[in-house]
Amino acid sequence: MKRRIIEHYEFVRKIGTGGSGVVFLANDTLLQRPVVLKLLKRGSLTLEQMRMTQLREARLASAIDHPNVCAIYDVGEADDEAYIVMQYIPGQALDKLITAGPANLQLVLSAGIQIADGLAAAHYLGIFHRDLKPANVMLTEGGLIKILDFGLARRLNNVEEAEFDPAGPAAPRVAPAGATYTARGGTIAYMAPEQFVTGQSSVQSDIFALGLILYELATGRHPFHRPDAQEFQSIRAIQYAEPTPIREIVPHLPVELESVIFRCLEKQPSARFASAADVREALKTIMMAHQMDSVGMPGEGTITMMPSQGRLALDTPEEEKRTTGILSMLAERFRESSSPAASKLNTIVALPFINFGGQGPDAPSPLYGYALADAIAARLARMPSLVVRPSSALATVATQQLDPLSIGKKLMVNFVLTGNFLRSDKGFDLNWQLLDVNGQSVKAGGSINVASFDLVAVQSEICNEVFSTLQGFGGLQPTEGARTASLTEVNSEDYLQARAVLSSFMSRTGSRDDLNRARELFESVTKQDANYAPGWSGLGITHLQYARHGLGGQMHVLEARRAFDKALSLDPGSVESNLYRVYMLLSRGEKESARHGIEHLLQTAANDWNVHLVAGQTLRIDGMYEEALDQFNISLRLNPSNAALIYNNRARVYQYQNQLELAADELEKGLTLEPRQPLLRISLGYQQMRMGDPAKAVETLEDVISHESSLRIVFPTIALCYVQLGERQKAASFIIDETLSAAEADSEMAYRLATYFALEGDESEALHWLRRAIYLGNENYPWFSKNPAWRRLNGHADFERILEDLKKSYRRNQKNWKRLLAQVRD
Repeated sequence: MKRRIIEHYEFVRKIGTGGSGVVFLANDTLLQRPVVLKLLKRGSLTLEQMRMTQLREARLASAIDHPNVCAIYDVGEADDEAYIVMQYIPGQALDKLITAGPANLQLVLSAGIQIADGLAAAHYLGIFHRDLKPANVMLTEGGLIKILDFGLARRLNNVEEAEFDPAGPAAPRVAPAGATYTARGGTIAYMAPEQFVTGQSSVQSDIFALGLILYELATGRHPFHRPDAQEFQSIRAIQYAEPTPIREIVPHLPVELESVIFRCLEKQPSARFASAADVREALKTIMMAHQMDSVGMPGEGTITMMPSQGRLALDTPEEEKRTTGILSMLAERFRESSSPAASKLNTIVALPFINFGGQGPDAPSPLYGYALADAIAARLARMPSLVVRPSSALATVATQQLDPLSIGKKLMVNFVLTGNFLRSDKGFDLNWQLLDVNGQSVKAGGSINVASFDLVAVQSEICNEVFSTLQGFGGLQPTEGARTASLTEVNSEDYLQARAVLSSFMSRTGSRDDLNRARELFESVTKQDANYAPGWSGLGITHLQYARHGLGGQMHVLEARRAFDKALSLDPGSVESNLYRVYMLLSRGEKESARHGIEHLLQTAANDWNVHLVAGQTLRIDGMYEEALDQFNISLRLNPSNAALIYNNRARVYQYQNQLELAADELEKGLTLEPRQPLLRISLGYQQMRMGDPAKAVETLEDVISHESSLRIVFPTIALCYVQLGERQKAASFIIDETLSAAEADSEMAYRLATYFALEGDESEALHWLRRAIYLGNENYPWFSKNPAWRRLNGHADFERILEDLKKSYRRNQKNWKRLLAQVRD
């Protein structure tokens, strides 16, 4: 069935009906992005006048350019149809959030500041909202507040040609079933007292509505309106009744917040805040006073929201973006922490073990303590009722300065495992404690004193004690088929050193010397003890890094497969081996086996954040964008300390959807946490290119290369930018043998390289690398079919044939994924 089209907007489905028109999800076929299209009602003269007024006001509202206001892209008329095109905002309206009960204080403050900021931007242009209410405020999946329908709400929902009579409620009307009365653009329950007299909107009436939203978020209830109340009763309550003190409903709420909300709800407009910017500053002051502006994630230090200068015109764009990013991080984090799913499982982080001895040349690596903690965490992860967060996320923080309970609170975990070790001529001493974050107490602990260090024995003793403490019985049983015999001291230390060096390569240095050293150490471990599964798993991961970073060819992929097969023969339940085996299968083009591997992991290791990350990445390159976002969101809930990487992955999805505004917010959040993170900066450069600024993109990407020269993934991207700038020789200088070698084993890099050749005009190379990308599992048909860089190949027989085959694969993948994900949910 052919879809309806107005101008270049293709209707997808109806998503709502109101008094002023019908709302559709549509596709902008020109810019290839989802949009919301509102068709305005036709009818009587009064309706036509209203329609013209709406169009005029929508054009005015389109001037508001602010991250917390839903953008209006287009306003027009075609074939006697008047329409308004708005930004598509995936997320949840605040009215749905309020029904779940009182929100976290951090979420109330974050949402309130963002709403006030959006209102301030509109008021600065002389635009009032007129119908601010929870249903018109959207909270995106990423925690960003978007105010909808600026200047558009001026009708009765389901009641034709009626407006509220400002003469007062002397002759109250009874609303028809399902009707929502509006008065000159305001819903009764969210109108200010003076509006019932004047019928006019103002800065102060918007502030009153903001106060009502804050009250509802904080308490889960409206201060005046009751569902069973008549309209005149609600009006009189708004005009004359005093709201129930918030702290009677939510005792722990700060008195300062109650004061701000009640000032917004003053009956006299002159007694309220003078501006939305003043509300914003009052809420920011509360947030900073309670030290909630700290993002609370490890990274390059504490991220603190700087206070603005108090006037919108003085805020710099950089400060605005940074502040908005921090606030959206807080909103997302604390929305998830209050969800029922978040409270079902115990969460624990194993902090790096601190080395209390050995400063000489023979001392353990600085990352030794991280590797020891991660080894223990890997064993704890066998507990199905426990969510374990890795200590490697804390590698940039000086462990000696860590306050374990504070870190636990910031990471929002129930328990913290911490410890220290000392190696001397007499042997090895290790002390550990299990801390209860909520109870601020020591839950369990112990000391291990041995003549020589045995990692397996240390793991077993600590993990059994933790299991017994948390479960109240027994010890943590080994997975069937897994080997649990002890290791020698040399092998234990070689293994931990190998893990530390590999972690350093993957998270920080990218140095080939580190990778070579890790491989040598893992080979030593497997030679000394061929039955130690984690050693084989580490060796397999190391070989994969050669292929994925363009530091070696397919021989490393074959070695990785051999190592993973050996690891899984020794320990079939190893999540790590199964997970990286999926990566290996993808690099060999064995996509169907990889999907089944992901299905198995989602069923058997649903508490592992990395499993959901890999599932999301695989869904993304299959073009299953919404499903990919779901998996990334689960991964973030399980491991908030990995937020920067998740934000990067979500930004990639939004870029494919041409939702570049949402992608920009995700990148801003990630770079606020980790300003030097190379993958985020590569995505930022790509974003700048997509936004039409290849010169700025080149500047960003050249900076990445100057610090991370081994990251070959950046080379095709910067080559794309130089081609667009007309510097073809400079672009070609990045297409070297190492670039081609890396693209041979990485599906997304292969596609980026194919796109470079498509722009360059080399059809043969473009199609070769496109086929290679598809062979490696990148079957992202929705993006491949609309990428503007490939326009010159439209009509090319081979290109069209590839797309047609890919379309069939995409449809088949959709069915397979829906079946697999349904089985996982069941």
